[in-house]
Amino acid sequence: MYKQTLCFIRKKEKLLVLNREYKPLKGLWNGVGGKIEPGETPKECVIREVKEETGIDISSCNIIDKGIITWNTEDNYSDGLYVFVVAIEDTYDYQTPRKTKEGILDWK
Repeated sequence: MYKQTLCFIRKKEKLLVLNREYKPLKGLWNGVGGKIEPGETPKECVIREVKEETGIDISSCNIIDKGIITWNTEDNYSDGLYVFVVAIEDTYDYQTPRKTKEGILDWK
């Protein structure tokens, strides 16, 4: 089992993405997510992480499991993460850009 999740939140034709303030992804736009806690499923993790990083409760949304992204490095280290997509209501009011402790959230 991999130890991280990543979620892309979709509203109409845009994705809510985060420009991270901290290494290793500092300055890059990406979805939201994080580390799976002991005893937590990937889906439970993504619900918690989205709430922590955005304030959006996706627990009653259709959370679509898009699979696993894996990678290997030159020193034979391999890892991966679980990827999800969630569509929120077109009428959901979420103003951006929004500064958070993780970085800046914006619809792209």
